[in-house]
Amino acid sequence: MGSTATQKLLLALSIVLILVGICLTSAGCFSPAWQVVDIREFRAEHQHGLWWDCIRAEKHVVSVGDFYDETPLHCMYKFDNSAELVIQNTLNNIDEDGAAGESEHHRFWAWHKAILFFIITSEFLAFISICSGVCAPCVPSTAFAFSISLFIAMLCSLLADGVFFLAANRVDNRFVQGMVGTYEQRIGYAFYLHLMGTLCWIGAFVCTLLTTYKFVAGDQDDGSKENLFTWQQQTQPVTLNVLTSALCCSVCAPERICHRAYEENRRQHQQQYHQSSRSTNELPYRREEPLLHDKFAAPVGYRPSPQVPYRTTSITQYRETSA
Repeated sequence: MGSTATQKLLLALSIVLILVGICLTSAGCFSPAWQVVDIREFRAEHQHGLWWDCIRAEKHVVSVGDFYDETPLHCMYKFDNSAELVIQNTLNNIDEDGAAGESEHHRFWAWHKAILFFIITSEFLAFISICSGVCAPCVPSTAFAFSISLFIAMLCSLLADGVFFLAANRVDNRFVQGMVGTYEQRIGYAFYLHLMGTLCWIGAFVCTLLTTYKFVAGDQDDGSKENLFTWQQQTQPVTLNVLTSALCCSVCAPERICHRAYEENRRQHQQQYHQSSRSTNELPYRREEPLLHDKFAAPVGYRPSPQVPYRTTSITQYRETSA
């Protein structure tokens, strides 16, 4: 099937949006700034991510012209066993350590794992969707896999955003208890990066539906068609099959066999062409006398005879029948 310019444009736009969505969702997943809180009594900024957390000491004045100095992040993994032991020991001494309550936010909870599962699944399905889309011009049936895989990826990404938004607004996750005061966590830029990637996938899915429709409709339009006036089957152009045979031979067969297959294919299509031309000139019904004698002139606007031998002009608006 020959891809039209509209099909190629929609397919390219879909793949570009999927790639942008993969980059944005991956950047959001690898960033720790899903929840950010500035604990002033500790003079530190805490960033709580999905699978790792980071702490940055408070900025301080270094000179009159340079007011603040950016300190590096100190990070740890949520799934680290040593970090889990430190958090557990801190929670056991919660009566002596006022900062023990903040350690609860560094644990690897079940909703963190669920969000990571949805994100990883969506990334994998988005990659499968790109592979299916690349094959769509050659195999139009893969356009269905293109749409279905992207739809499931988009759905998983939406579930990940929804689960995080609901979990982050719970009271036990939204507020951090310090030694003196209580601080509210805000949603960081990592969530919005992932959300923008999800929106890109939604736009790509709309383009994917149009792409699938174009490919399927174009595939149904190809092949044999029936002439409305002669009721005869039109054969596909000989040039397409000849070029296909030449391309196949140049890749897969030796030169001698290739030439023989090419000549045989050309001979078959020449025979089909002559047979179709001969059948077009022959009438599918026997000759009959005209309905009106030649001495009776037909009035203006009168429908001419449906019999081909006795009509003076061709009828383009009627279909030829044996009546």
